[in-house]
Amino acid sequence: MRSRFFFILMIICMLFLSAVPPQSRAATEPADILNRQKAVLLVRENSSALMDSIHNENIARKNYEAQVNKSKTIDTEKVFLFRNPYTDEDVYYYYRPEEQMQMRLLKEFVPEQVKYAWELRKISGKVTENALANTADNLFIGLYSAHQNVLLAEKSLELAKKAYLREKARYDSGLITELDLESCFLDLREAENALVKSERNYENIHRQFNMLAGLPVDYRFKLIGTPWTNKNRISISEDEAVTSALANRMEIWDLERQIRLIMQQMEIYRHKDVHRYHQNTKKDYEKATERMEELKLKLSETKYNIEKEIRQAYKDLEISYLDMEISKERLLKQKKQLDTITDQYNSGLVPASVMEQMEMSISQLEFAANMSMITVLNKSDKFFRAISTGPGY
Repeated sequence: MRSRFFFILMIICMLFLSAVPPQSRAATEPADILNRQKAVLLVRENSSALMDSIHNENIARKNYEAQVNKSKTIDTEKVFLFRNPYTDEDVYYYYRPEEQMQMRLLKEFVPEQVKYAWELRKISGKVTENALANTADNLFIGLYSAHQNVLLAEKSLELAKKAYLREKARYDSGLITELDLESCFLDLREAENALVKSERNYENIHRQFNMLAGLPVDYRFKLIGTPWTNKNRISISEDEAVTSALANRMEIWDLERQIRLIMQQMEIYRHKDVHRYHQNTKKDYEKATERMEELKLKLSETKYNIEKEIRQAYKDLEISYLDMEISKERLLKQKKQLDTITDQYNSGLVPASVMEQMEMSISQLEFAANMSMITVLNKSDKFFRAISTGPGY
């Protein structure tokens, strides 16, 4: 089944690539650029946990199919003993009510238990996929941040070198003291050290990503792409999100499924009132009743906790959207100030250092705005996974 899935995926990819112009295809070559979607895909494809999940689901499905076929041969009323040689008739043993109940458990309840195990494997696989996607998102934002910090450190070092050369020229002209020049030199050394630290941090995070993505340890992407979104709010209401979570979360599904299993088991225990007079069945029935009440209580608590969790996450995501818009406004305001500073610089009213510092400030604000955007995208994706099968927060 897995090989068939990858065969279909390969055909889809070939059709997509055939529709992309050569120039565009080269620009989006996997060896060159890493984006959020690609990060998720790489981590999922290389996950042994996901492969194990798919394998275990297939085993559980086969177990269920085998159990269903086996249950079809079970007669809950009688069992064949022998064929009477004198009358040429089949002789059967007819089960007593308590035995009929046991046979019904084998025929009806056991297959449902095995089916539940299969269904649990399936939904667990979906949760595993979502958990891996959350991990990949976190790795991507860490990798993006580290990469951008390297670029900012390089720019800061470039400005520090320019500043030092200007101060050196002023020192040579006798306009500043040696102490002033030394202070500028220390700033240059600090910028150099900051670049070394940022590069080391980027290397460490990239190696960590490579391990989870199944890439060579020394592999490096040429570009960590900046995502984009024009959304400025959550696409569904808070109540809709809660409704979706209560309908889809694995924790709730699991408890409800166990309750249905116990209800089916208790219904079989009541076969011809066996649970009233057969001592072992009576004890089993009482235990099942207690277990069902425990599960119902746990289900109520789980629903309450998940609703509380989703409402809090919804508010947190709303705040993140607001932070993103604020960071965009700050960047826009700073760019307008840069236009003013540029005019003043061209008119000889401000020195080059002021212009350079303004450009550096804008680069930092762009980085902050992009980080806010990625944070929103990550939180949004995690939120929508949390209102499906999970995992939650």
